[in-house]
Amino acid sequence: MSPPPPFDPRRATRAPLRPGYKLEGRYELLMPFARGGMATVWAGRMQGKHGFERLVAIKTMHPNLAVELAFRNMFLDEARIASRVRHPNVAAIEDLGEDGETLYIVMEWVQGDSLGRLHHAMVQLGHEPVVDVFLRVLADAAAGLHAAHELRGDDGAPLGVVHRDVSPQNIMVTDSGVAKVIDFGIAKAVGRLAENTRTGLIKAKIEYASPEQARVEPCDRRADVWALGMTLYELLAGDLPYRGRNDAETLTKLTSGKPPPQLPSTVPPAVSAIVMRALQHDRERRFPTTQEMGRALEAAMSSPTTSEHVANVQRAYLGARMQERKQTLTQALTEAAERAGLPPPRVSFPSSPDAPPGEMRVRFPTLPPEVIPSSPAIEALPPAAPAAGPAPAPASTRLRASHAVVVVLVTLVTLAVWAMVVRVYLRAGAPHPGERSAASHAG
Repeated sequence: MSPPPPFDPRRATRAPLRPGYKLEGRYELLMPFARGGMATVWAGRMQGKHGFERLVAIKTMHPNLAVELAFRNMFLDEARIASRVRHPNVAAIEDLGEDGETLYIVMEWVQGDSLGRLHHAMVQLGHEPVVDVFLRVLADAAAGLHAAHELRGDDGAPLGVVHRDVSPQNIMVTDSGVAKVIDFGIAKAVGRLAENTRTGLIKAKIEYASPEQARVEPCDRRADVWALGMTLYELLAGDLPYRGRNDAETLTKLTSGKPPPQLPSTVPPAVSAIVMRALQHDRERRFPTTQEMGRALEAAMSSPTTSEHVANVQRAYLGARMQERKQTLTQALTEAAERAGLPPPRVSFPSSPDAPPGEMRVRFPTLPPEVIPSSPAIEALPPAAPAAGPAPAPASTRLRASHAVVVVLVTLVTLAVWAMVVRVYLRAGAPHPGERSAASHAG
């Protein structure tokens, strides 16, 4: 993945970002999927030679920020750092480009929703947290973060990557129950273009920031251990331990050195112990790595919990929302086919939790089926409202119904004709057929 050329405001032109627009003639925008303060995430289609195409997520930087060097460098850092991470629990970066003044990142498509959305659905229904499912998701996220922490440069030296913005919103859960860490936009690493320390505080979600981040001090991978602990605390307790009425009060609480309040008594002691160790203000007393924390989370499960269990729980709480998303995406693909003058594609979403994360199959009439892998959402946009009225019946059903109507109409017409014949016959004064037969026999 080569970086785009240096930015020159004189050549910048506002790209008309809309469904159907193709970035650099290769990536077709299908529909906006999520929107944040810095960028919009689109469902898109990558098109190559010989009919090759694949569903992707495309993150486009807001044009008004693209002219600001600090934001531009932050966006480039995200692509450069995250593209090095190749792990099943990290959403992959596939390309980086620039179309006019539109800077964009191409990512793998993750068919799913955020851990924060799943937790919110449980809270809305007043349900207790499904502890083992949350442990499974966070253990997977810890594995993905460890892969990022262990990154090394071309010279073999550690890059010192720290995510610095781990939260329930930045952990996606695919439809098949696999966790994927997203959004390395403010990650710390050797050789970052954007300034490191202050960016890590200003742009992070402060409620999940570690005490050293709150004090604007250098941080290491143990800041992500803290953030995982904060995430698990919120999932189990329903709120964050250091949340204040405003950012200033939150920062004061984070730097107070006071331990967090105890978790509810319903939380298993082994799980509480993990959270309290992760939330030590002295980072020397935390888990040294997210890998070690992940192992502890695995060991604390009351029974073996797999991605299949996660997928079942997610469908139970977010099934309707997931189905609406799929219908919206199918409609966007259909409209793309219409723009290209092709028949509508056949799109199927496997329901088996054993399917690869976010797998989707899109079959176009002129192409063999392509397996589409699993992008992140910043703040998910609401799915488009379904079309009014019931769905049209299949052609075979409509044909059988038309045939039945014709048969009924022919029968009614035949009966009406016979009724008219009888009335005319009676008015003519003709004898009853039985009477005429008797007279002839008498004669």
